[in-house]
Amino acid sequence: MNCTIDEKIYQEFRKALNATNVFGCEKEYVELYNLGYALLDRMEKCVGYINAHTMIPNSEEEFLLLMMYGSMVVDAVKLVLHLLEVEHPYTRDSQTTYSYFADVCEEHNLILPDGKIPTDDKVWEYIRSLSFAHPFETSRAKFLKKGETQYSPAIIPYAEPQLWQTNAEPTIDVMIYSTAFPEIKHLNIPYDRIIGYIGSRYQLLSLGTEKIKQIIEEKKQEWAKQKVQVSTNPLDTLKSAASIMESRHEDTRLRELISLLEVQSTIEENQQKIISYQSRLIEAVPEVVKMVESLDTEGLNDYLESLLAVPKPSYAGADYQLQKIFSGLNPYADAKEWMRGLKQAEGFYKDCGSKWVKMDVAKMRDNEIKLLVRIACDMQSQSEK
Repeated sequence: MNCTIDEKIYQEFRKALNATNVFGCEKEYVELYNLGYALLDRMEKCVGYINAHTMIPNSEEEFLLLMMYGSMVVDAVKLVLHLLEVEHPYTRDSQTTYSYFADVCEEHNLILPDGKIPTDDKVWEYIRSLSFAHPFETSRAKFLKKGETQYSPAIIPYAEPQLWQTNAEPTIDVMIYSTAFPEIKHLNIPYDRIIGYIGSRYQLLSLGTEKIKQIIEEKKQEWAKQKVQVSTNPLDTLKSAASIMESRHEDTRLRELISLLEVQSTIEENQQKIISYQSRLIEAVPEVVKMVESLDTEGLNDYLESLLAVPKPSYAGADYQLQKIFSGLNPYADAKEWMRGLKQAEGFYKDCGSKWVKMDVAKMRDNEIKLLVRIACDMQSQSEK
């Protein structure tokens, strides 16, 4: 029997879900996002087990595990498509809804009151209920007689070829006790139909992937219409660009760039150095606008990363000092981290910064300290070339 579960399907779903932050941030998609990741966390193991058990199992326990993992796949995909409002061929009363178990129904007289054969989905639910003996009876199946209740005391996988009928498919034999007849009934289900059914429902996940891509494309079309409000004041221009990126739920370093440009020198001796450094940052504004409007988020992030990089002085301990300064002197740090950041800023000033700038760590705001540290590192780097 060929493997029917293609791992690329759930991997492509994961890739599409990760392509934007929209699904994790916008209220209408949060349930889908959480379900999607719950599904993905389980799917790898589910698919792996099913693919390793495409041949008829040797024991009831193996079959029950197959049904358990198969149920996870079938139910999760069904719910994902429901949340995405995706229709598929199995939602309509067409021939495709009778692809796997129709002959089983005819052979075992599993017929609805109107004379129709139940769909594959209904038969799957019936098989699952019997297999799991949960909720210990199957009276919900609409093709049973009125008031009939069924129980399954055992499941027998016919794994030994000598037990198969001539030219017959290997089957799972579900034993049934019923309140409607005295003898034990045997429901024989070809195993490859069960695998085929699970695989067919799993493949529907690709429709979910396409719908996610469609949502992203529609978002991109909306974003492409957004224009940065270019002002004579570079700060206002950058604030407009930052607001646009935040509306797209993209985490960039634009706010960090803005904070550097907002710094006012508190010591006269630093003023020209600060103006010179800020002028270099201002030169980047047109490129930032271009990338925001062209939806080049990756390019923007790379550009800002390069622009805001801090060259590290070559003396021992400089790397540690810079890490603690920039991690501690920010609004998200706790009091202990902040104090550590100030202490390392003082150490940096003694070891290196005093050659290039004037700093009074006790009196300066955090943003001015960090800007002066950047300027000192930049000047130190230039002197070492």
